[in-house]
Amino acid sequence: MVPLGVEGGTTPVGRLWQGWVAPWPQPLNRAFRWLWLGQLISNLGTQCSLYGIGLWSFGRQGQLLDFAAVAFVVQLAKVLVVPVLGRRLCVWPRPQVMLVANGVGALCTLAMATQLLHWQQTQLLVVLPLLALAAMAEAALVLSFASVIPQLVVDPARLAQANGMFVTADGLVFSVAPYAGSWLVASAGLPGVLLLDGCTFVIAMLCVLLARTPARLRQPMVYEPPPPGRLRFAALLAGPTTGPVLVLGTAMAFVYAATEVLFPAWLMAAALADRTGLAFCLGVVGYLMGYVVWSRWAWRVAEQALMAGLLLQAIVLAGASLQWFQGWLLGWSAGIVLFSAALPPVLAALQGRWQRSIQPSLLPLLLAYRYRAEWIARLVAFAGVAALVDGLLKPMLAASDGPHGLVLAAVFGQGPARSMPIGLGVVGVFLGCVVLSQWRAWFRPLPSVV
Repeated sequence: MVPLGVEGGTTPVGRLWQGWVAPWPQPLNRAFRWLWLGQLISNLGTQCSLYGIGLWSFGRQGQLLDFAAVAFVVQLAKVLVVPVLGRRLCVWPRPQVMLVANGVGALCTLAMATQLLHWQQTQLLVVLPLLALAAMAEAALVLSFASVIPQLVVDPARLAQANGMFVTADGLVFSVAPYAGSWLVASAGLPGVLLLDGCTFVIAMLCVLLARTPARLRQPMVYEPPPPGRLRFAALLAGPTTGPVLVLGTAMAFVYAATEVLFPAWLMAAALADRTGLAFCLGVVGYLMGYVVWSRWAWRVAEQALMAGLLLQAIVLAGASLQWFQGWLLGWSAGIVLFSAALPPVLAALQGRWQRSIQPSLLPLLLAYRYRAEWIARLVAFAGVAALVDGLLKPMLAASDGPHGLVLAAVFGQGPARSMPIGLGVVGVFLGCVVLSQWRAWFRPLPSVV
């Protein structure tokens, strides 16, 4: 199909139209589709359970510390286990690991249900070790699936599509889980949350069994370990291939985690809670738009797409700090759509760069370094955001007087609610500085794989 009067797409407009409406790539192979579906369902159940149990504990005790403790323990467990997983997954068959991890998650959910439903006075402290074990199983699932994608999908176009599906599903789960977990707690209580979590693990196990992965992936792997010291984190950080990926990935994890805290806090503090549903819908629409752009075109210019997407996100975050941005609903909505639309190309391009620059047998080990750095960055962001807002920005806004204070008030606004969007501006400037510092290294030609 071409525009009227453009036969065969012989004009530039016709060729552009044909490129956009051309059929999507052939469906990805059966193994990838089943493993992806299982990962999506398992991750959704885990994140809903995380928010549900945290909110249930908060409603029972009235202490926000309980909710924070759940998130902190889950994140810390992933950080601690991922180095071990990275070393062992180089030789363990990934499909079997995914089966075992889903089974461990289901058993943890059953144990939590026994503790929380049969003994109503159970303290959260008793459940935290089970949550930590379930988080370790989830880390094994993520690392196993991420490291096996290049071996399941070889064609560059389909691999780009697979990476886009991988990161888009992950992002959508993190967007949907807080709402779904809150709704489950309110409508079905804790039993509904635990039932959903247990069912998702069982369904994910069935998906792994239905995947029919190639026989070579079901056998223990044999690989030649690199010379000692070559894979230390400092050496990877200084490497021309792995360094930019680690720096950009860690910075992105920090900024995204800070945004997850600052944005909803801004809506609540500024009495903009009525925009929460709109923000959620705009975020989902933007995410889907970003996936379409990545799958249809941006994967061909992955390096440029990543840098352009990060700069766009930095500009949106920096603009959010300005006083007029809050009152301009159209600009506020466009900012959410643009920020969300940049996520799939950015994350998929980062994943693809890692795959192209690393020997496949070493991918689990080096992905473990990357994920550990990113998860630590998230922990730092969760703690650092509170220090930035409460310890620095609020006192600065309260003490602003004189001519300079009037200028700051005109640009950034006043009041305790303004500290959150100004914090978004700070992390946006930080992201922009990191991108510019890595610009030349990112576009340097890739050497041979590690």
